[in-house]
Amino acid sequence: MELKQKGQKADIGAFKQIRVSLIWTSPVDLDLMAFYKTKDGRIGGVYSDNYAGGSLGNVNKFPFIELSGDEGVGASGGDNSEEMRIMKLDDYESIYICALNFTDASSGSSHVFADYDARVEVVTDHGEKHTVALDSRSPGPVAVLCRFEAGMITNSLINDSEVLMLDEFRSKIPGADKLKLASKVTLKAKGDSFDIKQKGAASGECLVNLNWNTQPAGAKSGFFSKLLGSGGQGVDLDLGCLFELNNGTKGAIQALGDALGNFNAPPYILHCGDDRTGASAEGENMRINLSHSSQFRRILFYAFIYEGVPNWAATDAVITLKIPGQPSIEARMEGETASKGFCAIAMLEFASTAIKATKLVSFHNGHEDCDRQYNWGLRWVAGSK
Repeated sequence: MELKQKGQKADIGAFKQIRVSLIWTSPVDLDLMAFYKTKDGRIGGVYSDNYAGGSLGNVNKFPFIELSGDEGVGASGGDNSEEMRIMKLDDYESIYICALNFTDASSGSSHVFADYDARVEVVTDHGEKHTVALDSRSPGPVAVLCRFEAGMITNSLINDSEVLMLDEFRSKIPGADKLKLASKVTLKAKGDSFDIKQKGAASGECLVNLNWNTQPAGAKSGFFSKLLGSGGQGVDLDLGCLFELNNGTKGAIQALGDALGNFNAPPYILHCGDDRTGASAEGENMRINLSHSSQFRRILFYAFIYEGVPNWAATDAVITLKIPGQPSIEARMEGETASKGFCAIAMLEFASTAIKATKLVSFHNGHEDCDRQYNWGLRWVAGSK
């Protein structure tokens, strides 16, 4: 049954589980969300943990709502689907099912939902399916699609069909005042990517930060003493990059060998200095001059353990890319137990409309091994600091 008109209602009766799916194929990052108000006045939301304070929920305890995850990161087209399960309505006054167009909300663009092919499907465990299309031509990045209400006799699904601007959405929908646009995009799996719009990034700089923790507080022996090596010296984790310009120029930027680069002249990449121990709260940083982004073809960021036993999981290493006006992009190496001391972390690929950031997290026996895998073609000699 398609709920075509605002206010149209469907009785969904008693159920053990309801599945709510947001489905689309267009190249846009849409996010399925639920916001609620309970009968005793509690308010809150279930939405991607890529948003600051976001939670995927839990079907086994309150709120008895759970989101499958975050699809379409980087506005990738294809068979995108986010799914939410709702196990009970007894405690609720209402649950609002919403879709946020993160692509437009984060960039200030002004497309409408009708530009995409998205729809929401609600399926009960009795096999009943109800569909609400995202076909509004009203301006705004948030669509309030439908609402669940628990009644004395039966439960109802109501078509709300309203598109709102963010400020109005936060003030109107219970629990939505806690929603903040993602302060960062986390590239979780190898191969995950995110497109940074060139229109908003073609000036200023990209700050690339590598940070890590060599020794958790109180760790003096056992596993972490082995990680730190003799004498309690911290792992020396170094940040570097391979670059390729559109004119064919290739090279490497790193503290090893004092190849620190230049921000205002080719290659327009500057290494800001070496943190020998990881003790600095800022870690290691590189700056990329995006005023010359048209000259870049690709940049591969890597880290290598100059001193210490290779154990990436224990370093809690994370690389973060920050561009003014864009969500910061983060790639972590948690859970990585590779014994090789060199890691290709992430790649930036430059096109006329966007800069594509991709998580690599591949491990190598050194610079030359990494070079061969990614076809850079440089000649390598041993260096020291």
